[in-house]
Amino acid sequence: MKLTAKVKLLPTPEQAQALKQTLEMANSACNYISEFAWEKKTFRQFPLHKLAYHDARSKFPLTAQIVVRCISKVADAYKADRKSKRVFKPHGAIAFDNRILRWYISRSEVSILDNQRENAYPVRLWRASIGTFEKPAR
Repeated sequence: MKLTAKVKLLPTPEQAQALKQTLEMANSACNYISEFAWEKKTFRQFPLHKLAYHDARSKFPLTAQIVVRCISKVADAYKADRKSKRVFKPHGAIAFDNRILRWYISRSEVSILDNQRENAYPVRLWRASIGTFEKPAR
């Protein structure tokens, strides 16, 4: 079952900076992997993973799972067409899976693995019944 929830992340300034750096670094890795894919004419996820993973891991100080998500992002971008090289914006979205992001609803927290460590962020959950965000439980 899929559940969609509207939440507001409430990071400290240091956490916000770490997330921004992770996002920028991940998109730089996507551009590097995209260049690699373009040069080698390898666009499918598994062959691209085999060719680019270790290179990207050594070049960028990102966790293994974030690099895997970057390879997936690049492969998805080339699915539409392979006529031009893909370039990613510094603040483009990166898909987080359950190895990168964990929910703790009872504590009104989300744990996100950035390029430094795992951080717990308070969140506000959207209450549809009253049309507002709940205050975080503390």
